[in-house]
Amino acid sequence: MRTVCLLAQKGGTGKTTLCLHLAVLASELGHDVAIIDIDPQASASAWKRRRQSDTPEVLRQTAADLPGTLARLAQQNRHWVFLDTAPHSSHDAATAAELADLVLIVSRPAILDLEAIGESVRIVRQQGGRSAIVLNACPPPHRSGETAIVREAREALGVYGLPVAPVSISQRAAFSHALIDGHAVTEFETAGKAAGEIRRLYDWIDTQW
Repeated sequence: MRTVCLLAQKGGTGKTTLCLHLAVLASELGHDVAIIDIDPQASASAWKRRRQSDTPEVLRQTAADLPGTLARLAQQNRHWVFLDTAPHSSHDAATAAELADLVLIVSRPAILDLEAIGESVRIVRQQGGRSAIVLNACPPPHRSGETAIVREAREALGVYGLPVAPVSISQRAAFSHALIDGHAVTEFETAGKAAGEIRRLYDWIDTQW
């Protein structure tokens, strides 16, 4: 079982949105997928109530429930488990990071977001597991490649000493529109640019095992 924790101590990074799109894609590819929602805002759980498909399963839990829940899911031979954590909750984030195989710290490329990432980095370093930073809600790339703000963000993140995912996710309306009625972007615009970015990020995550 592969357990991926999406973490951001700053709110508004698009962490839950990214979690949902990745989980649906994994399910579309034939994997048995669960999302564990430990965010008090319960956005993933609200999305699931709007969704007509049974997959992926979304479990509303507390951080204290995680060890037992993960053990149960492992016994069920689940393939992927995505942990959607709460911002501004270092203790819960640390618990989730400790139990995950891979922690993805989600950040926007703006300077205030980059400066706020330090607490998330501190948490993953304390846990000592595998981790990486994912740039989300970025300006869409030009034909020649990533925009200057994304390139500069990658350079600025070098100070933390963590790998940065080679795939950045753009700010595209499809990511939000897809979630309105419980879908994900790979279902909403199968051949769209947003879906292509999610597929590339998923493929990169898949190489981390």
